[in-house]
Parts: sequence; C-alpha cells; structure tokens
Amino acid sequence: MTAPLVLHISNEDRCYGTDNSFVRGFTELAREGVLRHRCVIPAAERDPAAALTDGERPALVLLQSPQPTPWTDREVTGLLHRLGSPPLVVWEGDAWGGRGKPLRARNVAWMRRAETVFSVAHGPQAELLHRACGRPVRYVPNTVPLAFAADETATARPTGVALLGTRMTYCGLELVRDDRQRAALVRQLSRLPHSGLHVYGKGWRGPHAHGPVPYFQQQAAMRRALITAGWNRYRAYPGFYSDRLPIAMASGRVHVSSRHPDLEWLPGPDDGLHLLDTPAEAASVVRELLAQDPGALLRRAARMRRWALGHLTETHALRHMLAPYLPLTPPRGAPWDR
Repeated sequence: MTAPLVLHISNEDRCYGTDNSFVRGFTELAREGVLRHRCVIPAAERDPAAALTDGERPALVLLQSPQPTPWTDREVTGLLHRLGSPPLVVWEGDAWGGRGKPLRARNVAWMRRAETVFSVAHGPQAELLHRACGRPVRYVPNTVPLAFAADETATARPTGVALLGTRMTYCGLELVRDDRQRAALVRQLSRLPHSGLHVYGKGWRGPHAHGPVPYFQQQAAMRRALITAGWNRYRAYPGFYSDRLPIAMASGRVHVSSRHPDLEWLPGPDDGLHLLDTPAEAASVVRELLAQDPGALLRRAARMRRWALGHLTETHALRHMLAPYLPLTPPRGAPWDR
C-alpha cells in the first residue's frame, strides 16, 4: 500500500535542500514508511501544484506561516481546489499582535481553510488567531530544527557571552513588545567585567555589536561563547519562545533568557537553562555563571542538549501535528502530553 503523500508548502526564501525547515523531520518519517513527502517553496516556484505529477493528489497539506508570499483568498482557494481539496494544517511559527506586528491577511487566508491551526503560543495568541479565522487553534512549541542537531563541532576554548536577537526601533522607540527589556539586558551585560560580550543581530550599535548572523551560522556564533543569552518577545503569551531558544539549547552552551508562563516543562538551571523575570536578574545570573568552572557549565549544557534532541525536535512537532490525520504515533512526554 502506498504511503500517504504530504505536500509541505515552505515559507522560506529559497531552497536549502535538507536544511529547509521540517525537511529532515519529514525525511525521518518517510524512512519509516508512514508517509511520502514533497516540499515546495513558493518564493522560488510560485505554483505548488506544479510540483506534483499528473493526477497525483496529496492526502494532507502542511503550510508554514506564509510571510514572504503575498497570498490572496482567491489564490489559496484556487490552489487547494487544484490539489483536490485535501485537508490543510497550518503551522504558525511566529507571535503576532500589537502595533509592531499586526496579523497579516496572507496568513489569515490560509488559516480560514485549515482543519487546525498550530500556534507556537497560546493564550492571547490563540485567541487572536481564532478570532481572525474561526478555526481550532492548538499549541505546538518551537523546536530544534534538525539542521542544528548534528554532532557538536569542538571549540577549543569557548569564552564570554553571546546574545542573538534583533532590535526594531523607530525614532528610538522599540516597535515590538519586550524589545525594551532586550535592550536593557544588553546594557547590563555590557557592564559586567570580563563578559567578552558579543551581540549579533540588526539594530544594535556600540562596541559589542557585530551585526546580523546568517541563520545557519548562528549556532556557530553561540558555540564560540561559554554562555548564551537572549530575551524573548511577547512575554505575556503562555508557552511562547522563539526558535532561537531551542537552537541555543542544542548548541551545548548554558543559556540565560526570559521566563514566560507555562514553560515549567523545560529543563532548569541544573541542566543549563536559566529563565528569569527581569533583565537585571538575568544579568546577575550571567555574572555568577562567569565565575564558575567552565567545565561544569559545559557538562550542564550537554545534558540540556541531550534533552532537547530527545524531546524537542521538528520530528516531534511533525508527529504532534500530523498524527490526528495520518497513521503516525504522536510524541509522548513533556510538552506533548500537556
């Protein structure tokens, strides 16, 4: 019996081969024989239906939140009709809301036609999406892309602190929620003696700023440091964190970041993850960590990396999202049983 075909419509700007999000996870599932997978990238090939052979119809469509492509309601309706009107699952991998990030019509055009919308935050985020599309919204946490799960490249002597994250401002005012706290954390880290601070991302100035890092090089930047730091946006959204947190967890470095509601299932300080309520608390923890034995920090971070790769990869997310529609075994344990 032929395994069901899943058409995966990517939101990325180009084809990175197996490094495109979810592709390696789909490849793992395809090896088990539970599905077949076809990935299309509308930014490179505008008509996803053209990727299918004549008469071939997907059993399911997985759509990554379509930021780069300006889809209209008519285009979405027409495409799904040409595909044979299969069930649609939408993965919304970003947080939305407020003046800085209003939900886009192109996202809603897909969500309105979905069987289920999977969101990387619940609470206000889920309510926002449900009001916009009227469809069921379920939680799926951001996970480790398998492109970042390869064996760690040895770094002779990791030192200092690395923080990755953008800062969006207009006339000196932060445009996205919680960027002011992110900026406060950078200021406080820069005052720590011997921090060796490196800040990567758009919008930063000063001696610690090193500009943006290409997506696939951010883990290498993390591994040059002994400690990584971050500060997530949308801190009022339960369950939310950007994909940079699981990438940091998989980097094999102790990580310090912001605490959000409903993340008690993540590892804690004994396993290298420190989530704090204020930038001042985060900077204080970094100060304490810099005074500790580097070998002990790396051992804690290695435990966190093993946990992330065992519980929080894109393959886990795919099983969670697709199991209601395909003969897949859903993941077990935290956070999937919640």
